Parts: sequence; structure tokens; C-alpha cells
Amino acid sequence: MTPPAASARRDHLIGVALVVAATLSWALTGFFTRVLGTDLATTLAGRSAFGVVFLTTLFLAQEGRGAVAAFRSMGGWGVAQALASVVCALATISSLYHTSVADNAVIGATSPFAAALLARAFLGERVPVRTVVAGVVSLVGVGIVVSGSLGHGRLFGDALAVVMMLAFAAMIVIARARPSMPVAPPNILAVAINFAVTAPFASFAMVAPHDWGLLAAFGFTNFVLAGMLFLAGSRRIPAAESALIVALDLVFGPSVVWATFGEAPTREGLIGGAIVLAAVIGHVVVGMRAAKPAAVQVCAAAAPAEG
Repeated sequence: MTPPAASARRDHLIGVALVVAATLSWALTGFFTRVLGTDLATTLAGRSAFGVVFLTTLFLAQEGRGAVAAFRSMGGWGVAQALASVVCALATISSLYHTSVADNAVIGATSPFAAALLARAFLGERVPVRTVVAGVVSLVGVGIVVSGSLGHGRLFGDALAVVMMLAFAAMIVIARARPSMPVAPPNILAVAINFAVTAPFASFAMVAPHDWGLLAAFGFTNFVLAGMLFLAGSRRIPAAESALIVALDLVFGPSVVWATFGEAPTREGLIGGAIVLAAVIGHVVVGMRAAKPAAVQVCAAAAPAEG
């Protein structure tokens, strides 16, 4: 029989791995918005259309005749998760059409602070001092980034990124509050709502053949890979930790776009991003050091007494 401490540690590591994998998939979001030749509404509706098809097909294959019951089982919390996801998705893509990938990523990386506050307020989770410090330092970085957007037409996009960040923090906390909530139904509902609210404004007749393929790939990576991996992983680890792992997107996302399209971050973006990244690394290092004494205590408690 696996000891409780070992089982908890393994579950935590699985959660971390799943959230990291989701982050790598989400890092391609900026790439797709730059390579696609479609307008905002068509991009939102197109990727959502493919997302609904992918997710529903997988869901039906897994649940079979129990699909309806499984969908209903998500309850009100599942609907809340879906609505938060809708706001996050709309704000994310809209932001990327109005500001740089780097600005979007840096602002999104401050979600640990918002998630920690929400988790404290609604779940009663203790917020470690290191998380508070990391969040405050991250906010300083965001302030520098936003200062570089003043007078350059990116302020609206930065504001949308703030909405994205808050919605994402809400998703983290909801998933943490109801760890038994099914993963697929809220995701399917969110993508379906995304399609419903954007399709009337889309121009599908103008989409080039190669853009259809890109929209399909966009929908797959964002919803099937990133969405499912994140929902499955975030319920296994603290809310603030999930958000801090996802903060690594501020390195991966801009790097891909910079290397592919030459979209270099601004000076303020680099400085602000470096500050946020330093906050993330500092949080991880301090957390690892704090975990060592706890691990020693667990081992000591589990060791047989000599006598």
C-alpha cells in the first residue's frame, strides 16, 4: 500500500506536469494569431468551431450513453467555470489583436496574485508570504509594461489582457474549489458559447484553405490539449502554484513569435517581463527550500522508534 505522503507527492507532481504541458500548448496562441490571415471574429469563431467538434467527439467516445448524465453532473460550478473560460478566451485573443504577445504574456503572468487573493477569500486557502511577495513584484513588472504602451496604441490590448488575467484566476480557483467536477463538460460548454457569440460576426466565406488548417490546429492545441490538461492538473495543486507555472508562458510565447515573425518585445516589455520572471523563479526556489524541512519532518515521523 502506498504511504499517504508518497501518494500526495505523486499526485502533486502529476498536477505540475499537466499544468506545464498545458502552458506549452497555450504558448502557441500568439503564434496562431500572427500566422492566421483571418479577422478577430473569424479567428474566435473558427477555432471554437473546431474545438467543439474535437471535444464533443472525444467526450462521446469516452462516455457513450452516459454522456448526457455526465454533462449534467458538472452542476452550477461547471457552468461558472465555463463562463469564466469564455471571458478568458475572448479577452485573450482580442488582446493579442491589439497589443504585443509579450505584453499579453507579462500581464497574464500576474494571475498568481489574483488567484491567491480569490482562493483566500472564497476557499480559505493560506497564502504563503512568498506568493504575496511574488505577486506584488509581478505587479511592478506589469506597471512597467503598461507604461511602454502609453501613446503607442497598445493600451486597449493591455486592458483586455488584465481582464484575461482576472478570468483565468477565477478558473483556477473554481477548479480548486470543486476537484470532483468533471473536466470535459465545462470545457465543451465554454467553447460552444464562444462559437455562439462570435459566429454571427465571422466571415467564413473569406477564409483561405490554409487558414482552415491553422484554425483546426489552433482549436486542437488550445482546447483539447491545453484546456483539458490544465483542468486536470490545476485541481491537484494549489491555485497560486498553478498560476505561477502558467506564468512561464511569458517566456515561451513571446520567444516563439520573436523567432518566427521578428516581433521583438519593447524595452519596457523586456524589463517588466524580466521582473515577473524573477518573481516566478524566486517563488519556486523559496518554495523548494521551505519544502525540505517539511519532508524531513515527515520522514522522521514515519521512521520506527529505536529502543
